[in-house]
Amino acid sequence: MPSLSPSQIFSLVAAAILVWFCVNILISAARLKRTAQLRPSRYLFPARCKPDKCLEPAGYIRFIMPRLLIFAALGLLMAAFLVVNVMTDLTASLPLWFQSRIELFLFLPLFVWYVVFINKAAKRFW
Repeated sequence: MPSLSPSQIFSLVAAAILVWFCVNILISAARLKRTAQLRPSRYLFPARCKPDKCLEPAGYIRFIMPRLLIFAALGLLMAAFLVVNVMTDLTASLPLWFQSRIELFLFLPLFVWYVVFINKAAKRFW
């Protein structure tokens, strides 16, 4: 078994956490689409917004569903990239400061977008 550097181990752990988070989002989104009922979920609702206080549940589902699916798909692609990068060192030609922070540079814009669309949902539907 090849030895992994701490940076590579961090990349693999970050990829595993990202896969776990995206799979949970997909499961929650599938349940939301199937039942069309808002149930408590850490991933689907903004902080302090209770599902039973939503002003327009059907509109919320239409608003949030495509964004959740895009987020989960991009997150899973990012996780796959991180794993492939560890195994093949795809980013070897990039500057070292970028290589060591690739997870941050890739994940931060995606996470910011998630926070933005969740907060837009809070303003619009609660």
